[in-house]
Amino acid sequence: MIKILLLNPIYVTIFWAIVLNLYKREAHQPKVFLGWYMFVASWVYISHYFYFTQQFGVYYYLDSIYTLAYLLVYPMYHVYVRLLTVDSHFSFKKHLRFLVAPLAIFLLTAMGYIVMDKDEGVQFISDILVHGKPPASTMQEVMYIVFVIGRLTFLFQTIFYLVISFRLIRSNNLRIQDYYSNMEERKLNWLQFFNICFAITSTSSAALAVLGRNTFLENPYLLVFPSVVFTLMLFFIGLLGNNQRAIFTEIDNTPDFMPEGKPPQRIKLKIDKLFEEEMIYKDPDLKIWDVSSMVGTNRTYVSNVINNAYGRNFCTHVNVYRIEHAKSLIQSNPNLTNQQIAELAGFGSVNSLYRTFQTSEGVSLGQFRKQVNNS
Repeated sequence: MIKILLLNPIYVTIFWAIVLNLYKREAHQPKVFLGWYMFVASWVYISHYFYFTQQFGVYYYLDSIYTLAYLLVYPMYHVYVRLLTVDSHFSFKKHLRFLVAPLAIFLLTAMGYIVMDKDEGVQFISDILVHGKPPASTMQEVMYIVFVIGRLTFLFQTIFYLVISFRLIRSNNLRIQDYYSNMEERKLNWLQFFNICFAITSTSSAALAVLGRNTFLENPYLLVFPSVVFTLMLFFIGLLGNNQRAIFTEIDNTPDFMPEGKPPQRIKLKIDKLFEEEMIYKDPDLKIWDVSSMVGTNRTYVSNVINNAYGRNFCTHVNVYRIEHAKSLIQSNPNLTNQQIAELAGFGSVNSLYRTFQTSEGVSLGQFRKQVNNS
């Protein structure tokens, strides 16, 4: 029973490591990197298996790799988020600073086991790490200090990388509103839920680090909760990552028009005509590049005109027209379903219509329909 619980996270991480690495690296950098992340995570759970089944002769060879793997989990997560949002590709030159601490502690741990022979190393694991006995030699004292530094580093990373990653995602969510009118696949659905999953996994990891693995050696049935949590969360992280869209890559690879020196007022008039007469907002996936192409100018010009003339971002500007069109449809034809209204007004889904209507009008779509029917 306990062995099966310990194996479940291994199966999940190896499965996603294989699936995500089937993508071509050039076209799917974040997905492939998440595959590497899953591979690293699998080593954490492989090491857990031999530790909790008390096969210390095998674990002796894995402990330094385990140290590297569990300390890489949060830095790699942050790099993954950066690849989704602000970085076009992974490079050691750009991202090595996030990996320095795990690599340094790994080297210290590996050198310590090399200096100690296998018997002393197994004794260190069994007597000190498992049973909490005092170190029997100077080398064991040094190794124990490195062990404590590693645990403190892990706890620090749990908080630090989650905080800066959430900030990065929040700023990215604000930034992409200047590019897209349909935010569902780029903001609400996969990215935010992904972070909820990872936050739950992170909380569980921090709790494990505080309790210590020996707690679970003394009562193996306590492993049921973390095993189930990690297995489910890692599965959903892999599933969401497999369905991801890399916002930075999409923006970076989209051609832009060079500025032509057109006065902002002329650009504004063209934009107004596109929205008011041609009703381009009915395109559910309208992007700022589409508008700049129609106007014949730079996307930055279009964004600046919308920001300065109307005091709102591109996404809000498009949705203002969609909401007004939706209200007009309800007033002129109250028999239309909400799904039909969403499609005719340019919303990507009826849920998007509900959210935007509530935010814009301060009342729900259903309440507005009642008001129209009663008037």
